[in-house]
Amino acid sequence: MRIRGLSAVSATTAGVAAVCFLTSGHCCVDPQGVLPTLTTAHEAHNLPVEEAARAYPVHLRAVVTYYDQYIAHDIDPQGGVLFVCDRTACIAVHPPRPILPIHAGDMVDVTGVSDPGGYAPIVNGHEVRFIAKSHLPQDAPRAAFSRMLSGAFDGQWVQVEGRVRNVHLKPHNVVFEIAAEGGSFRAVTLRQPGADYKALIDSLVRIRGNAAPVFNQNRQMVGVHVYFPSLHELSVIQAAPRDPFAIPVVPVSELFRYTPDPGILHQVHVQGRVTLDWPGHQLCVIDGNSGICMQTAQADSVALGTFVDVVGFPAIDLLKPTLEDALFRTVGAPAVPASPVVVADETLQGKLDGKLVQIEGELVGRDFSGSGPTLLLRTDHLLFPVILPPQPINGNSLPWKEGSLLRVTGICNVQFDTVNIDLGDDQVRPLSARILLRSASDIAVLHAPSWWTPQHTLEGFAAVGLVILACFTWIIVLRRRVEQQTRALRANEERLRHLSEHDALTGMPNRLLLDDRLRTALQRAERFQTCLGLLMVDVDGFKEVNDELGHQAGDELLCCLAGRLCTSVRATDTVARIGGDEFVVLLPDLRLPTEAETIARKIVSAVAEPFLINQMQNVISISVGVVTFPEEALSADALIRCADEAMYAAKREGKNCIQVYRANQACFNREERAPLCEEARGPVNPETVIR
Repeated sequence: MRIRGLSAVSATTAGVAAVCFLTSGHCCVDPQGVLPTLTTAHEAHNLPVEEAARAYPVHLRAVVTYYDQYIAHDIDPQGGVLFVCDRTACIAVHPPRPILPIHAGDMVDVTGVSDPGGYAPIVNGHEVRFIAKSHLPQDAPRAAFSRMLSGAFDGQWVQVEGRVRNVHLKPHNVVFEIAAEGGSFRAVTLRQPGADYKALIDSLVRIRGNAAPVFNQNRQMVGVHVYFPSLHELSVIQAAPRDPFAIPVVPVSELFRYTPDPGILHQVHVQGRVTLDWPGHQLCVIDGNSGICMQTAQADSVALGTFVDVVGFPAIDLLKPTLEDALFRTVGAPAVPASPVVVADETLQGKLDGKLVQIEGELVGRDFSGSGPTLLLRTDHLLFPVILPPQPINGNSLPWKEGSLLRVTGICNVQFDTVNIDLGDDQVRPLSARILLRSASDIAVLHAPSWWTPQHTLEGFAAVGLVILACFTWIIVLRRRVEQQTRALRANEERLRHLSEHDALTGMPNRLLLDDRLRTALQRAERFQTCLGLLMVDVDGFKEVNDELGHQAGDELLCCLAGRLCTSVRATDTVARIGGDEFVVLLPDLRLPTEAETIARKIVSAVAEPFLINQMQNVISISVGVVTFPEEALSADALIRCADEAMYAAKREGKNCIQVYRANQACFNREERAPLCEEARGPVNPETVIR
């Protein structure tokens, strides 16, 4: 690999080649062969942007040409400006903090790294050390504005000429607006106590300083600044008049008339009566038969018709003469100029430009997007923007209704056609016109429209429709709320009814629901001549189970037992818990009474299977009493009593069995005679026995 300036470069020193081909051997190679140290401003400034981003080490010995740590952020967003120059070139340095004890003309030692900057490479300074007092560069090439705008003199020490158009005083800086051949730029310097900078306005000056770019976010130059350290680097070529208002008055009609050698235009002095005054924004005056409007930052308010002196720099704005950076003073008493009523076509002849006129038209619209509120006035076949002063009127509301017939008094401001200029003729022609109002009082309402315009009628119907829609919506919302609350009440009622009819532990029907279903089943059995059975189920030795396993396990066992009872009977049957370990099974719609006995045996067998409680198998047994209708009992109470007697008989017989109640039979358990169940069909027979 061979690059100009080096005979051979290894892969590890590729960064050296990227720099040294720009110079004549002034770079010092890093001993480790990674990046070279740049020792001249020319090397650092002429790096390609991509290479500058690699942060090459930089070590310069140079002279400070401009340093300001307090510069305003609107000039340099980085908050500080430092330029240094050595024998090869100049470069901008981003100064370290805190404030450095250096001044223009000091020799310094700069240590830092390369940085791509916002437009061209700069040095990101890590340390700037004072060495000795020196002097500013003697030679400064003359730079034309067009060459500076091309970037050819970026950061370099140059001399430029131009006329001072304005001066802006800031706390630590002074900004000069300079008009040069080809354009205008800003020159920035440090503010010196006691210096009369305003006296330099309209002077032709020569400035020595560092050219700096004004750039956008795409690294494109859009303007130029020149930084110079003090007034010692500014020399006056042509002094400004001591009193600009003392220079000869020029008629407005003579502005930009042909002259053999105009040079860089200096201030002119015009006189006239004020036709429009927007303090701090715009001033219009009329001189005899010619009018002119100009931008001014002077906030003094002046009465309409006042005779004033105006000085400013002539310029062309939208193909019309105007004055920039204008200043004015009052020299005569007010005398309001005439304002003739004109028709629309007269405004497009160009002769009324800058003059006070009156025009009538219909208000058809309004616009708040510009600097001042704008009314759109239609007269004949033309549309006129009518612009009020920049201060808003009652926020974004204007008191005039669309459709009103208005008469406005203001300045006719003609807009010229900037595109269609006839070749060989080169004369511009009026394209449109607008009216600049002095105040809201310049608008007179000749006729106010009826409130019942088509738009208002439509808005009224829309409002009524919205009210009706809102009422319907509210009715729907209320209905939904009523439905929701009704469902909630019903759910609460259902929940309460369920709680009142079901056992809290097992969820089985309780005695209340059992009684209801039993009476219903008896009515069906009597009507359809069928049988029903009633089983009384009691757990054998449940107290011992509770004592051994605990009440929680006992509750779990009861729940499991209830589940087995339900799975052992039909879906139409009812299993109810009526006590601690007592359950009743209602068997309606039986074909034969013996079916009740069969189901009871099935239940006993199902319960005999072990229960898994607390991961342990537990075996329990039950005693079941069986009674049927209509064979043994005819009423609900009788069925319950007889089933209970049969269940106790089963326990006396040894438990884990069933006993079927039989009327008119004796039932004994060893030495104890069984209690008798009263006969459903008559008095209790003492000889009735449960078997």
